[in-house]
Amino acid sequence: MIRFKKGLSAALTLMLTVSVLAACSDNSNSPAPQETKASETQSPGNEGAPNQTDEQGVETAPFKDGKYDPAIPMNIVVPIGDDTMYFNGETAEKNILFDQFKENLGLDINVLWTAPTKNEGFKTKLLLSLSSGEKLPDVINTMGDVELTNLLIESGKFMDLTDHIDKYASEGVKRVYDENPELFHSVTRDGKIMALPIPAWGPNGAPNMYVRQDWLDKLQLKAPTTIKELEAVMEAFVNNDPDGNNVKDTVGLAVQLKNPTSEVIADATALYGAFGVLPSNWAKSEDGQSLIYDPIQPEMKTALSTFRSWMEKGYISKDAPQQDGGTAAQLFTSGKAGIIFGPNWLPYWPLPDLAVNVPGAEFKVYPIPVGENGKAERRVFSLVGASVLVNKDYKHPDAVFKYADVMFTLANVGGIWDLDTKSLMDKGYMEEGAGSNYHVVKYGFMPNYFVDPWYQIDGYLDLMLAGKPGRSPGEQEGFDNCLSNPQCIDGQIESMKVWKAQQDADVMSLYSGPVTPTQKTQGDFLSKMEYETQMKIIFGTAPVEEFDVFVEKWKSGGGDKITEEVNEWYRANILKQ
Repeated sequence: MIRFKKGLSAALTLMLTVSVLAACSDNSNSPAPQETKASETQSPGNEGAPNQTDEQGVETAPFKDGKYDPAIPMNIVVPIGDDTMYFNGETAEKNILFDQFKENLGLDINVLWTAPTKNEGFKTKLLLSLSSGEKLPDVINTMGDVELTNLLIESGKFMDLTDHIDKYASEGVKRVYDENPELFHSVTRDGKIMALPIPAWGPNGAPNMYVRQDWLDKLQLKAPTTIKELEAVMEAFVNNDPDGNNVKDTVGLAVQLKNPTSEVIADATALYGAFGVLPSNWAKSEDGQSLIYDPIQPEMKTALSTFRSWMEKGYISKDAPQQDGGTAAQLFTSGKAGIIFGPNWLPYWPLPDLAVNVPGAEFKVYPIPVGENGKAERRVFSLVGASVLVNKDYKHPDAVFKYADVMFTLANVGGIWDLDTKSLMDKGYMEEGAGSNYHVVKYGFMPNYFVDPWYQIDGYLDLMLAGKPGRSPGEQEGFDNCLSNPQCIDGQIESMKVWKAQQDADVMSLYSGPVTPTQKTQGDFLSKMEYETQMKIIFGTAPVEEFDVFVEKWKSGGGDKITEEVNEWYRANILKQ
């Protein structure tokens, strides 16, 4: 199984105080504060302008002084999330973002239709448009929806962008792709790049371990570093009355097993990872020439057997298979559980509730425990935060890359034209305290976090903690906000340090290709069987040996065929590179 290296990352789900509102919305594409390298800042007299050049013969329409003249059209569709906010009487069709693009870039943006993201409304309307033969937009952002991206690519109605990236992308955008080539894996078909992948905005979902420090101190225990030590600490937390109420009413670990592959609060993946497997994960075989499915490996049986014993001993709640992350976290914040796993933003929410509910209670962040082999593993999500497809009939693909460079400039400089935070707030476009320009960017089709996912993290850990200034006004603003907030400097930054020190434990599934033919017909059935078998074993309603029965059923029920299809993609798209 490969580990996440620099350039193999995905999003920092909450980035410092000003990003909490964005990340708590139903749109996972909400941006964080972004920074810039010194080499990417704009030259004097050109502050806030994208890196556009007037190269004769490159653009598909007359382009002079940084804009198309006359303006060229671009038809889009707009997803409306619960957090989409329009100001000053503006609408999805007429707003400051589109006015700025027309005035400064000569791009005349027209909205064909809008649809809510809630209950997959946007996705459903888009697929209906595709099947009915209705006019499709010039560009579409699938917002990271892998299934939707695959369906659109398979329709044959969208453009091969391979040569266009080389021809039209700015040097800054190219640099992001050069440093993160894995971005292209999920959107490449037969060697052709069929969508413009937008990187997620920081390492996403990697869990740390948070422990009740006051319980450790009271029981004279050290924080666990191995899975065996974790068991010993959980034993003490359950049986040695750590809360001092003379009642046996505590559990060792707050964990959710309802959604083991998707939720990040009360995450169980680091526990599976201590045994060398992860839920729903495709990993390298020992020879590196193929992919294997972790949930059918012998190590998964060992993990499930261990979790079963933890359930029997009361180390984890018997409600864990029915609990989601929020419910499980309440065990910790109410003072009934001593350990919880989750991302680096937990010190913002929900862990501060612990001190409110239990005066004097303290938690501290620690690395995840290693297994008997001395290794640790934990799940992280895909590097792709969004995918932009271009209609093959669109006459101006270069304009899509001009748009992308504006988003790159926003990400790395913090503002462009009149779209910086101060200008927007002065004009009434921002609610007081919102703290970023992500609201108006959401009116368009591309998010404004087009940046090397690791660069922003390095800024906080390498510059801010050393007392050095930010590399851009936007980064300095983020530094100032963090330094004035104890939850940031004493909470999230410490958690980020712990996470980064154990970065090699981060594992991303190595299959990022399209849904295979057999996955389409058998995938739901096999996933349901997999989950139900695991929960029955953990809960004790089926013997551990039931795992072997499941493996045989999985293989004969389509799993072997899926493995074959997955490896056809892996050989063609990864091993050949």
